[in-house]
Amino acid sequence: MVKLPNRVLLDTNVFIIGAAEPSSDSGRILTWAGYGRQQTPTVEIIFSDDLLDQIRRVAKRVGNKDWAGEILNQVWHGMNIHFVMLDMDEVQRLMKDRPIPSEGAGIYLTAISGEAECFVSTNRSFIRAAAAEPDAFECLSPAEFTAKYLAE
Repeated sequence: MVKLPNRVLLDTNVFIIGAAEPSSDSGRILTWAGYGRQQTPTVEIIFSDDLLDQIRRVAKRVGNKDWAGEILNQVWHGMNIHFVMLDMDEVQRLMKDRPIPSEGAGIYLTAISGEAECFVSTNRSFIRAAAAEPDAFECLSPAEFTAKYLAE
């Protein structure tokens, strides 16, 4: 049996796709992580203001502001959140010094600051860039994560 990671960062796209399609790999990951449940799982989900803003912005664009609020309500009421504060000067430096796509700098720094063991995203280019970093954490797509950690 593969040991489950204790601290995971889920990218914005995992929250949006998982909320929209609960039977998808992203939806299975959200359920595993406690999304919408009243019991707190042992896994810690890393969160930051940057991730919060991205979820709000994308969910409003895909659905509406009420759907964005519903997603966040489900996050706060079921997941074991490890919230990290980001230094925006450090985000700017990171964008200059590393090959991380600019839209992902805050998310990458969230993973580093939150001491992520695993990062899950559908963004292949971001996964490749993050995995190439010397202080990298495990980077997986939702399908890879479910196959490795949630296979029955």
